[in-house]
Amino acid sequence: MKKIIAAVLMCVMVSGALFARGSSETTEQFPAKPVNAMVAWAAGGGADLVFRALAAVFPKYANGQPLVITNSGGAAGVPGITQFSKEAADGYWIMHWNIAHVIKTHMDNVPFTATSFVPVIKVVEASNYLNVRADAPWKTLQDYIADAKKNPGKVSVGNAGPGGGNHMGALLFERAAGIELLHVPFTGGGPSVTGLMSGQCDSAMNVAPEGISNAQAGQLRILAVFGDKRFDSFPDVPTGKELGINLVLNQWRGIVAPAGTPEDIVQKLHDIFKKCIEDPEFVAKMKELNATPAYASAKDFGALVASSDKAYEEIIKNNKMGNRYK
Repeated sequence: MKKIIAAVLMCVMVSGALFARGSSETTEQFPAKPVNAMVAWAAGGGADLVFRALAAVFPKYANGQPLVITNSGGAAGVPGITQFSKEAADGYWIMHWNIAHVIKTHMDNVPFTATSFVPVIKVVEASNYLNVRADAPWKTLQDYIADAKKNPGKVSVGNAGPGGGNHMGALLFERAAGIELLHVPFTGGGPSVTGLMSGQCDSAMNVAPEGISNAQAGQLRILAVFGDKRFDSFPDVPTGKELGINLVLNQWRGIVAPAGTPEDIVQKLHDIFKKCIEDPEFVAKMKELNATPAYASAKDFGALVASSDKAYEEIIKNNKMGNRYK
């Protein structure tokens, strides 16, 4: 009997070792098929452009597998995020996550929280800026503010959706400048630029890289950058602080995975995307788009999301914004 028990135990141990080795081999081989990226914003917006730049270098570090972008714009990304939450937690789905999504969880009742997903990595930071058409009557931010003060509620400013980061940025700018603007929501940053170009709004609060190529082509004019420094590619455009508007609007973008994604797969994704944001091609593209590669580990990114979650909950509650806390 003892021999039988010993034999059974040996089989269990061998099977466990084989399973562990097989699991390790599976992790090492990950990804073995295309990885899907949910970008819960419209095509052409800042999130989309950053993730397509990631997709361009992703195969180099992911066994030659592609990163397939799925756009789902509208409602500050709620439909796309809701769909993402139902995807398999196997590493083959990741999602863009930014301040706008965090804000949305406090503006309205949505079926997820800011911390519903597994943090993987922070990839970039970018500053907000105010765009107008090249033929607009305002040559400077001071001109714009002066006109808005003379005509309260008449000068319109587009944003990427109600309750999003660009909308919040426009509200904070409005307060800092002591003006009243007409806020026009679109389904994403890209559509807000299209709306500005077609005359649906007078200006647009954007975040890199939205509308940058249009400004470089002379179709749009950036009146001010709400960051700590001027854009390298627009050295003549002042910061808001230089013009007396003490306002810095920086937005981060990162990557999350579905709840329940195994730690070893999260680590693998982290390692792949860290190489992506360090890739010279990606770095050059971000410089061109006036966004900055900005790394944070899964742990530190998770802490950033949690702190942003708390901060915006207080802001929205204290200012009685949105519908969630009414």
